[in-house]
Amino acid sequence: MSSTEHQLLLIIQHLNTPDDTRLQENVTKWRTQSAENEKYFQEIQTLWLASAEARVLKHIDVNAAVERLSSKLEDHNKYKHEASSLTTGVRIIKWIAGIAAMFMLVFFIYRQYPVNSAKYITKITTGKKDSVLLADGSKIFLDTASSVSYPEQFNGNKRTIAFKHGNAFFKIAHDSIRPFTVSMDQTAVQVLGTSFNIRKTTAAINVDVKTGRVMFLANEESKAVLVAGVAANYDIKSNQLTTYSNQNSNSDSWLTGELHFIDEPLANVFSKLESHYRVKITSDTNLSKLGKFNANFINNNLDEVITVLEQTYPINITRHSNRLIIRNK
Repeated sequence: MSSTEHQLLLIIQHLNTPDDTRLQENVTKWRTQSAENEKYFQEIQTLWLASAEARVLKHIDVNAAVERLSSKLEDHNKYKHEASSLTTGVRIIKWIAGIAAMFMLVFFIYRQYPVNSAKYITKITTGKKDSVLLADGSKIFLDTASSVSYPEQFNGNKRTIAFKHGNAFFKIAHDSIRPFTVSMDQTAVQVLGTSFNIRKTTAAINVDVKTGRVMFLANEESKAVLVAGVAANYDIKSNQLTTYSNQNSNSDSWLTGELHFIDEPLANVFSKLESHYRVKITSDTNLSKLGKFNANFINNNLDEVITVLEQTYPINITRHSNRLIIRNK
C-alpha cells in the first residue's frame, strides 16, 4: 500500500471515529507538516461529507468506472503509480463498511460522477460550548467535545447536515417543502420543524424530542417516530432501538443548567449527575432501598446537590476532586 493510500485510510478512520484521540493526533500532526497535506485533508473531508448525499452511486458499475479512470490515468506518467493501485482501492471499497465504503467509491470515481459541490463547514468544540446558525435560520447548540458539519447554503429540496459526535440541541426552522436531516453514519433523524437533543458516542445515539416530531432511521429503514415527551436510545452494535418517556431524561441539562427529577430511582439520579457534572460516582450502599427522589436544580453546583441528597437520605457523600463515594451514615 502506498503512503498516499495509507494516509487516506487514516483520514477515513479519523472522520468515522473522531473521538479516537490517537487517530486525531496522528492526522493533526500530518496536516501541520505542509500546506499540501492540509489541502489534501480538506478535499478528503469534503468528499467524505458529500458521500452522505451520494446514495445514487449505489447503482453505478464500479468496475467499469475504475476501468475508465485507469485508462485516463495511464495517459499521464505521473499518475501511473496511482492507476496501478486502483485494484487495491477496489478491495478497500469492499472491505470498509458504512460511510467509509461510500467515501472510497466517491473518491475513485469523483471525476466521472461529480457530486454536490456545496462547501461544507465543520464546527468542533473543545473546552467550551458554542452554537451555529444555519442558512435556513435553524440553530444548533453544541456542548463541549462535539462536532458538526453543515453546508454554507442548502441546495435543492432538502436540508442535510452531518453530526459527528458529542451533545447537540437542535432548533429547526419549519419548512414543509424541505425536510431537515441530521445524518449520523448509517443513521439519521428527519424533521420538518422541531427541537430535540442528540447525544452521539461510538456506542450509542440518544434522541430526546422537546417539541414537534422526528423520524429516527437506521440503515435506510424507518425505525421510530418520536414525539415531544418521548426519547430513544439506539445501540449501534446491536442495532437495537429503545423508546421511553423523557420526563426524567435531563438530556439538555448541559445547555439549560437545569436538572429535574420526578419519582426517580436514586441509582438513576447519580447516573445523571455523573453525566451532568462529569464526575465518577461509586457507591458502597444499596441505593435501591433508599426510595425515589423528587427535586429541581437550576444552575446549582455539585456541592449544593450533594448537600440536598445527604439531608434527604441516610448517606454520606465524600468528594475527591472529580470522584464521589457514597456510604451509609
